[in-house]
Amino acid sequence: MKNFWFTFLALTFLFVSITDALVAQGFGEEACVITLKGQNRSRTVAGAVNKECGEGFHSAPWGNWGVDSNYGNRTDTDQFRGWKHLDGPSTKRQWNSCTTEKTGFRAPHYAYYNASSRTTQQSSAIVTHGKRYYRHSITPCVPPGMNPNPPPVYNGCSLVGGAFSQSNNYMTLYELDWPDNDDRIERLNFPGTSVTLTGCTYNGCPERTSGWVDMTGSSSAGADIEANLRVKASATVEGNCSTWNW
Repeated sequence: MKNFWFTFLALTFLFVSITDALVAQGFGEEACVITLKGQNRSRTVAGAVNKECGEGFHSAPWGNWGVDSNYGNRTDTDQFRGWKHLDGPSTKRQWNSCTTEKTGFRAPHYAYYNASSRTTQQSSAIVTHGKRYYRHSITPCVPPGMNPNPPPVYNGCSLVGGAFSQSNNYMTLYELDWPDNDDRIERLNFPGTSVTLTGCTYNGCPERTSGWVDMTGSSSAGADIEANLRVKASATVEGNCSTWNW
């Protein structure tokens, strides 16, 4: 099984000089763009999480959590979706983020916990916490009349198939606190994942999914936060030299 990151770097080095020269002349390029998505599910939160207890701009105890990961940086969406809807889109669900510091928000409590006899917070829906994109099989577009030797071969995504591996995965959770700094909660660590793209054609590769993996550990002794993780991969051709109207 080859490692995707090293393969990607080697291919980039191979094609970059040819592509840059022709693109600089306005000829464009064709590439197969691979999309990797990190996803999580079965999120549970227990123990001591005290990041939204009423200081500064923010009112206790609810907070939306973002994720830094192998697949991108945190955003104010639903990267680590909670269970409590307060406002905004229905998918934006928040967590009780002041679980032990203030007496009124401690477990058990029917308003601030939703599982395990109102002592734990739980959210099960599958959400995407990040996406990364890689340009693969880059071929410069050569207009008629240039007649390079050998002529370029436009394969699109047809040669992309294979295993794309990540040796380890992580999610670092933050309670989002605009306009001041986000509050780091903890880092969740996961084992490696592998996705095999098959059935690729010129136009792309259908989405494939790794198996779910459990956590291998976390950075906090006080908070008890768990989740599962998986990776999805797909590919789509970008640009299309063969259809350009010169």
